[in-house]
Amino acid sequence: MKMIKPAFLGTLMVPAVMFAAGTVNAEENTTTMEATYLTETPEGTFHADALTGNQVKSSVEDDEDIGTITDLVIGEDGQINAVVVGVGGFLGMGEKNVAIEWDSLELTKDEDGEDYIITVNASQDALESAEEYNRNGDLEDE
Repeated sequence: MKMIKPAFLGTLMVPAVMFAAGTVNAEENTTTMEATYLTETPEGTFHADALTGNQVKSSVEDDEDIGTITDLVIGEDGQINAVVVGVGGFLGMGEKNVAIEWDSLELTKDEDGEDYIITVNASQDALESAEEYNRNGDLEDE
């Protein structure tokens, strides 16, 4: 009879261990979320191309165009950290990139409500004298 108890307990333990392993595996699968899809632009959002290519205007120089947005710096959390603005130069020659923090910009809609007007509280001279944005750490020391 003593031999039956360990064998009986062992038989009961196998399903319990299998159940526990299945529960852990099921928990691992629930952390993976299925993709969700949009069919239209949500309220209060915009596409990157609404910014890139647009002129940045100076709020201290009578809304003068002082540069063009060439890129966005986006964090892993999906938030825009900064916009990269090409300043100076002529016809794209001699231009340098300056990154302006997102919170330093003001976005308003134009009269038609179609496009954004992007302004910053800085002059063109201030942007041209600002330190150049080093995207990949590849700027050489001068």
